[in-house]
This record gives sequence, structure tokens and C-alpha cells, in this order.
Amino acid sequence: MKEFQLIDEVMPHLPPADHATVMAARARVLGGARGRRPVWPRVALAAVAVSAVIAVGFVAVPLLGGTGVRTATVPTVPAADAVLDAAAGRLAAQPPGTGAWWRREMVRVSRVRTATYTVEQRARDVLWASRDRKVGYRHQRGPVSAEPLTAADRQAWKAAGSPDLCDDCLPGKIYFTPLKLTTTPVMRLPAEPGALKAEILRATDGRAPEAWLWGASAWLLLDAETTPATRAALYRVLAGLPGVRVEDGVTDLDGRTGVALTYGEASARQQIVIDRDSGRLLAIQESDGSSAYLVKRLGWTDDPAPKESTFS
Repeated sequence: MKEFQLIDEVMPHLPPADHATVMAARARVLGGARGRRPVWPRVALAAVAVSAVIAVGFVAVPLLGGTGVRTATVPTVPAADAVLDAAAGRLAAQPPGTGAWWRREMVRVSRVRTATYTVEQRARDVLWASRDRKVGYRHQRGPVSAEPLTAADRQAWKAAGSPDLCDDCLPGKIYFTPLKLTTTPVMRLPAEPGALKAEILRATDGRAPEAWLWGASAWLLLDAETTPATRAALYRVLAGLPGVRVEDGVTDLDGRTGVALTYGEASARQQIVIDRDSGRLLAIQESDGSSAYLVKRLGWTDDPAPKESTFS
């Protein structure tokens, strides 16, 4: 009879039962006095508690080299679609924000592969938009940094004679093409997925609807002062498109993990990576790790904008 062995293994924090307690419990189990209310010793109550826990949240795993069992929890992992929907709900509940300027700060990353090593190039990119539109956009781009990606890449680079790492650096400017929407400004775009989808499709350039909607999302998420509710609706629009997959546990090029919308062919998939807790945008990147826009800050601020655009 190994009931007490099971209890000791499952609940090691309990003191071991003495011989008298073991024999008394065994006598009751095997047909002790009937008609009387049983007096449950502490260990027997523990056994009942263990049985109840096993019934509701544990699975039994055979012990190696014996006939006993060991219990283990089985965590419930939410589906990726549910994770995205919850993140979008939390984002939609956030206020639109206040401030004279909308600012998006990101880092553009490109990984260039040579014959023997990989170089990672990074550049800071900040976009400002005035709330009243009297000033318009301001753009700041920091200098490009270029380094071998790993220690092994650095050794291979040195072995190749330490050539210039910036022969093919990131270009000076990149802008996403604004949509010619019928609703202006973008702060007034719908927060309901169906209405938002219809509004974006009014500006289509002839591409297939899903390709156009995916492409338009880059501008709406990175370069437009859309409200949190509109951004959440856009996530839901994209999640419902043919060819778009929702994947949890996706890591961006800065090592941040979130839930992602993935679209494209196997050789050229793009991902929109979203923070699971807040719903904020983390990155828009290529799934093969070759390039990314890593978002560091996005929203309204009263910080003063630069007097003019600067590029270095």
C-alpha cells in the first residue's frame, strides 16, 4: 500500500506519518468499524486534498522504476488569436493622448550578408507631426552605425582585412506613401474594423484588397497619428485577411517578444509584432531577420519639435 509514499512525493512539505497513524488509516480503509463517523488524521485529509487537486488541474505521470505516480500541472496556453484580440482590446481602451506634437521614434535595422560575415546597420529615425497641421511634418535621422553581428562575424571580418562596414549603408530617407483617405485627418478614422476596412479600401491603387490593406498598414501604424482605438481596429482587420497568420511568441530584432501578424510568401514574409500586454506596436520586420523598423516611442507629446528636418 503506497498511499503515504504518494503523499510524501506530491506534498513533501508535510511531516512524515508515524507508524501508528499509518496502521490506523490502513485499518479504516480495509474495513474498520462501520456506522461511526471517521476521525480523519492530518495525513488522510492531505490525501483527500491531493485527490481533489488531481481531479481538477493535474495529470498523473508514472514514476520511473515503480508503480507510483507523480503529478504535474498542465498550463493552459491561450491561442494566438485570443492573445491578439486581448492586446487589441487593451490598446483600444487607451485614451487618444494629448500634446502639441505626435512623435514616432524608431530604429531602422538592416543586416547585410557578405561572403563570410554579416553586418548589422542601425539608424535612429524620428518623425514629428503637429496637431494643428499648421507646421506639418518634421523628420530627424541620426547617423548610421555598422557593426559585425556576432563575435564570429567580427573574427571573419578581421580575417577579410577589416573592410569598410558602411559600403552599402542604409539610405538617407525613407517615407511611406500617405493614403488619399476621404476622412481627414487620420485621427478621425473609424475605430470599428468593418468601417475602417471600407475606408482604407476606398483609396486602393488596384492591388488585391489584402495586399493593399497590408501595405497601407505600414503608413497607418508607423507614420500616421492614428488613435489607439483605430490602431486596435487595424490589427483586427489585418488578422481577418486571407493569407495573414497570427503567431504568438515572435521576437523582434531587439529581442522583444510579442504576438505577430505575418503575411507573405515563405521567402519574403513580413511581420507586425505587437506587445501582448499593452497592444502597442513593437516592430514591423522581415521574418528572415534581414531588416526591421523597431519602434521605441510613439504618441503625443508637448516636447518641442526641431525647427527643421535634419539628416545625418
